[in-house]
This record gives sequence, C-alpha cells and structure tokens, in this order.
Amino acid sequence: MTAWGLERFIRSAMFRGPGRCNLCDKKVRFKSISRTLGRTLAQYQFPYALDDFETLNHRRYLCPVCGCSDRDRLYKLYVDRFLPPDGVRRVVEFAPAPALSAYLRSRDDFHYRSADLMMSGVDDVVDITNMPNYQNDSLDFFICSHVLEHVTDDGRALDELYRVLVPGGRGIIMTPVTPQGSFDEDPSLTDERERWRRFAQGDHVRLYDRATLCSRIRQHRFEIDVLDWRSFGQEAFSRHAIDPGSVLYVVQKPSQIDV
Repeated sequence: MTAWGLERFIRSAMFRGPGRCNLCDKKVRFKSISRTLGRTLAQYQFPYALDDFETLNHRRYLCPVCGCSDRDRLYKLYVDRFLPPDGVRRVVEFAPAPALSAYLRSRDDFHYRSADLMMSGVDDVVDITNMPNYQNDSLDFFICSHVLEHVTDDGRALDELYRVLVPGGRGIIMTPVTPQGSFDEDPSLTDERERWRRFAQGDHVRLYDRATLCSRIRQHRFEIDVLDWRSFGQEAFSRHAIDPGSVLYVVQKPSQIDV
C-alpha cells in the first residue's frame, strides 16, 4: 500500500458502520467489494491497490437495498445541492445506473433521457463518439460516468459532449483514476488479460491519472471544477459512505464562446 493509500485507509476508518443511502433513503450497512475486486486485480497482477483509486469506497461500496454504488451517491449529492429546481433541464445520463436513473427520471424539473450503445432498455441508443440524434446546444446537463476509459477515441467523445451541451451547461465526467504518473493507454490492445493488468478491467483501453484526465478535458474546451468533501461536508460523505478522498469532476461549456 502506498503512503497515500495508507493515509486514506486511516481516514476511512472513521467512516465505517451503518449509514443512509441517499438514493433509496434507507438506513443500511453498505456492502464491501474489497475481497472480490482485490482478488481479481491481484490475479491479473494489476500494480495498484484498491486504496490507490481516487473515488472508490470498496469497503462500503454497494447499497444492499437499491444496489447503488458510492459514486452514484456522490452524483446525487451534487444534483441535490447544485441543480435545484429551476425551470426544466434537459438531462442525459450515459451508461445509466439503475437507482440513479430512477431518481433523475422522477424529477419533475428534468427532461431525462438514458443513453448507451450496448445496454438494453435505454431511451437513446448512441455511440458517444458520434451522436447525430442530439442537436448542437441541446442538453443542459449530462452524466458521463465510467465511459471514457472504454472508448477508442476519448477526444471524439469529449468533442461530442461539448457540442451537445448548451453554453453555460454542465456535466459530470468520471473515470477510474489512479495515482499521478499512472496514466496508460493502448486502444489497439485486444488481449483481455493484459487489459486487466494495465487498465483494471478487460474492456478498458486506458487508465487515467488526475492530471491526464483534467488535461484532456480542458483540451476539448471545457472548463473543469474538481470538487471534494469540502464542497459537500464531511458529515455528508460519512453518512452516505463516500470515501473521504473522493473527488467529483464537473465540466462546464463556457457561456461566452470565442468564435
């Protein structure tokens, strides 16, 4: 375990025990994925520990009632705090998570659509690198969670996300993130075992560190805010089983765009 991982382990020890899921509003004891995921990554000789991932509370990951993950609960914190009812927003969630999707769809002030290329039952079947069914400047908010690490050309995906967002619109972009200097990619790699070893999953084509993720987002004209526990409060992170080292990447299309 790295020094950073040890520090997070010590800090997260204060955040254990029962909590409340903010998606199903149930008091629960969140379920761990430490053993199963840790064994899988070790089997493929992935070089980083679970505690090295930036936003992953593997010890208190899943809600046993609604099945949401820690990052789903983090997104709801953001939506509740920073997207209060204010007219009707056009919202798209790429690769939708069931519990979060149900909540977003329930909002009367959201015109919500779910979107994915491979998942069944979504509202819109789209390739995030080419979305002709969405017009320019047509969305007010999007969630793109754990998608960019799957696509061959993340730059084209970012260009498309920028294109469909209205000036001043915002989005959440999240991927697995490991320590500084860990960035690695090879979209031509097809060996599933080697993808597990290098990218932590058999269908990933890259692994980001924070600097590279932020740099690529900015290269494609977005402004970006990196939010942590100070934006939501330590008590909220603890209650909803969000690791104290978690961060949220929120992008915005500038209101004034240079032509």
